[in-house]
Amino acid sequence: MRNFLTTGLVLVLVLALLLFGTMALSHVPIGLTAHEDVVLEKVPNMTSSESNSNNTVEVDGIEFETVMPERVVRIPPKQSDAKTQIQFGIRITNNTETPQRFLLFFTRPEFFQANKQKLPRSGPNVNGSYNPQLSDFQLLMPGESLSLLLEGYFYWESNKLKFVFIEKNGSHWIFSDFNHGRYWVQFTYENQYPAWEQRGGWSDPIDLKPVWEEQIYNNPRSDINEIEDVWLGEVHTHPIEFHLTMQ
Repeated sequence: MRNFLTTGLVLVLVLALLLFGTMALSHVPIGLTAHEDVVLEKVPNMTSSESNSNNTVEVDGIEFETVMPERVVRIPPKQSDAKTQIQFGIRITNNTETPQRFLLFFTRPEFFQANKQKLPRSGPNVNGSYNPQLSDFQLLMPGESLSLLLEGYFYWESNKLKFVFIEKNGSHWIFSDFNHGRYWVQFTYENQYPAWEQRGGWSDPIDLKPVWEEQIYNNPRSDINEIEDVWLGEVHTHPIEFHLTMQ
């Protein structure tokens, strides 16, 4: 009888502990158990994107990553006027302890076949020359991320599938030899100048040119826009896979 009572008391204690633990866990604030990426959408061409740590390249505490929202691209039949637009670009994360300013302007893709060979390209064909605007310079605080998405399109020419990409500076690149199957894309991010400013006459929207000297260009006007301490470097992101299917 004593053993029976002892066993029963133990079972009651165990059930009480389990019930208390379940109630305690159910009242833990979500903010303490889950983490959400900080996404900045400061200009219209910036959007959020899921991060993949296996795809990142880190340089001095700054992470760069190729992003492509749609990885399966459906190509229409061989018609000369048929175009298929896609979006892709770069995600940047500031893992340093200080704010970092980036110029989101000089970015260009490279495409690879399944054998890792680069697809041929022609260009650049320049129909105009454009400078960075104020909205192309973005400040990232520690721990913040942003994604820059750009556009291009596939089209048919003489029964061959090609891709056109237009850089923000006006340069046109044409990539050739596409077919159905797997491909990879990566991006190059580049900025060679730590300081930029508005020179000459007015422009709308305001565009800026690099400062060649160590100091800001000496302009007597007091309302000149000046941007300094822009992140310097050239980074090649890891390629990510996408698929082309023919309809």
